[in-house]
Amino acid sequence: MINNMGAILTEVQRLQQELKNKTIEVSEGEGAFRVIINGHQEVLDARFSPSVLSPEKADELRAIVVRAVNRAINESKQMIKSELGKLTGGLNLPDISGLF
Repeated sequence: MINNMGAILTEVQRLQQELKNKTIEVSEGEGAFRVIINGHQEVLDARFSPSVLSPEKADELRAIVVRAVNRAINESKQMIKSELGKLTGGLNLPDISGLF
């Protein structure tokens, strides 16, 4: 565990950069939609299967996209929590994912 604030700040800054480069990929609707986000919860890519790109499937597609993006964000939050746990030696901190 890190014992001084200067070292903690340095490690948090390193972790911020590391999380920006880590990705989470989520697929929903049996592969109809795929989204990739990074550890800063920025969407990097989103792809649709051609089979779902029709006006008749708009509501279904909207629901798939919402589920996929929400799941990706939740997985990203878990990744942040895991990485912070490594940094703090397992110390259970409140949700500070907003720092990233």
